[in-house]
Amino acid sequence: MPSKYRPPAVLALFLDPQKLLDAVKAVKDKGYRGLDAYTPYPVHGLSEALGLKISWMPRVTKTGFFVGAGLGFTLEAWTMAWAWPLNIAGKPFISVPAYMPVTFESGILIAGISTFCAVLIAARLRPAPNFHNIDDSITNDRFGLYVPVRPYESGNVQTLLKELGAEEVRDLA
Repeated sequence: MPSKYRPPAVLALFLDPQKLLDAVKAVKDKGYRGLDAYTPYPVHGLSEALGLKISWMPRVTKTGFFVGAGLGFTLEAWTMAWAWPLNIAGKPFISVPAYMPVTFESGILIAGISTFCAVLIAARLRPAPNFHNIDDSITNDRFGLYVPVRPYESGNVQTLLKELGAEEVRDLA
């Protein structure tokens, strides 16, 4: 079924992760770019073979944690020292050890929310009522390699992928 959102491509299905890795390297050596892989579990070395950059998500999570922890500590310090000071058994108004549980939990809360929002934005996740799966067995028991091609290159790429050990090669127009 043709899709107006997806360029012409070839999909190769493998049963072995090592064959997938070898195919990715061989196809990249031939000069094809924009490859994507679908796997049922993480495959060691696949992100390096695909040339993926290190994710920026850990920085979002770390920043969210420190912002949340700072806001949580500030809220408690402001509440207990300035807005509503209570002298409880001679305890200082700004008691750092007593504030740590709320500081930590507010950091975790804001880190989680900011990471969730960043994933939604980065992956462009939104409702897709017209979504069509490329293949039903991808990520179930097979490894898939998606290779965007020009229409006249499809036959050459299919032949190459069959030579590299693909169980099934399909044209996605």
